[in-house]
Order: sequence, then C-alpha cells, then structure tokens
Amino acid sequence: MNLVKRIFANGYQSICGWLTGVATILAPAMPLIGVTFLFIILDLIYGYKVCKKFTGSKHFESVKFWNTLEKLGFAAIMIAGFTLLDKFIFMTYADLVLAKVAAGAICFAEIISLLESRKALKPNSLITKLFTKIIKSKAEKYLDVDITDILEEQNTITNDTNTDKSSKKINK
Repeated sequence: MNLVKRIFANGYQSICGWLTGVATILAPAMPLIGVTFLFIILDLIYGYKVCKKFTGSKHFESVKFWNTLEKLGFAAIMIAGFTLLDKFIFMTYADLVLAKVAAGAICFAEIISLLESRKALKPNSLITKLFTKIIKSKAEKYLDVDITDILEEQNTITNDTNTDKSSKKINK
C-alpha cells in the first residue's frame, strides 16, 4: 500500500512540476492573452447588442457563446504557441516578437468587428462616418479599389431591417 501512495504522490508532483514549468515559460505572454481576451469579450457584448437591436430577441444564443469560448481558446493557444517559438526556436523571448504579432492580429480583427458593430448600432454617428471615410480613402489609395458601391450596399442592408437574408439574396 505504501508503494501505491508513493507512485501517485510522485505522479501528482511530476504533473504539478510540468504545469508550473509551462506557466513560468508562458508568464510573459499573459498580458497579451489578457488584452486579446478583453477585445474578444467586448466584441461579444457589442455583437449581442446588434443582435438585440435588429432581431428584438433578448435571449443569448448558446452557439454564439460556445463560438466565443472557442475563439478565446484559439487565441490563447496561438499566442502561447508563438511564445514557445520565440523562446525555443527564434531566441527572441525577451521581446516576444511573434506573440505580439499574433496578439496584434487578433486584436486588429476584433477592432474591425467592433467598428462594424458600432456602424450597425449608430450608422449616423461621427465616429462611424469618419471610420467609413478613412477605410474608403485607404482602400482607394493602396488597393486601387472603388468601394463606394459596397458602402452604399451596406447602408441599404443596415437600414432595411424588415427583410431577412434569404430575400436579400433573391433580390441580388
């Protein structure tokens, strides 16, 4: 019986040792993960507000919640993976270059989503109009693309709340 206790005690200590080592390696990336989680959760809140405004439903869909949890997990795994690459492969652990790029990319995507939600909630606000002008000028300058048609189409979709997606596809 004493041998069984030793095996399980040593196994528990071994697992705790491994987890502590991994936590120590990933500790510098925790602020990056925290900021990324903040942006994802803010996007969830604004997405809920947009859904509530256009559908009138006050219920929170569990599928969207699980998708957000999956997004949080993927962001944490991605930043942690790039932190490990910084530490063991590229030897840039002091700067966390790849982890910062990953966190920045995720936060940038969430900021774009937040701005889209803002445009859906308040289409005539100053921030929304300014954002639309900036995106339009940058797209025309750097991509040589005229997005006026796209912006006008978005305005008609945003303002037309009585039709559903299937009727919009039919009308196109």
